[in-house]
Amino acid sequence: MYVAANAQPPDSIPAIPPSSVVQLRPAYAGFWLRALAFVIDNLIMGFVFTILIASDPAAFLVNPDLTAVPLKMVPPFTPLGFLVIYLMMWLYFTAFEASAWQATPGKRILKIYVTDADGRALTVSRAAIRNVARMISGLVLVGYFIAGFTEKKQALHDIIAGCLVVRRR
Repeated sequence: MYVAANAQPPDSIPAIPPSSVVQLRPAYAGFWLRALAFVIDNLIMGFVFTILIASDPAAFLVNPDLTAVPLKMVPPFTPLGFLVIYLMMWLYFTAFEASAWQATPGKRILKIYVTDADGRALTVSRAAIRNVARMISGLVLVGYFIAGFTEKKQALHDIIAGCLVVRRR
């Protein structure tokens, strides 16, 4: 290893005082960016669920005759259909957010990811709690809208699970 003759010894270089170190504030992902990621993820999940429905329409739809349902109306699901779609969505969001990606494909496309309050990757249990709470937020809708009014742009499910959704810089 080459060391220049005029190099300073390491102990003579002054340390940077901790008070002068600047803490960077993360760039929180706002409501509309998160909503767009959710739409992308729902398109992916809708495609998967449509293939599943096509395998046995009578098991998932109250009226399996899709020609009798107007295009603007969502087909009514059976209890099994609701159970399967919510379970699939919970698994999808939990698995992707607890993975090395820290994001679903929709979030990844938009360069946003989910962390805990300290900026670390989510554990599977924290991601699972967040996504159960996310489904509750979806039922009352107010849970999503509060993201536009909190300092860290957290929705109700983020607050419950102690999570942040941030943008990559």
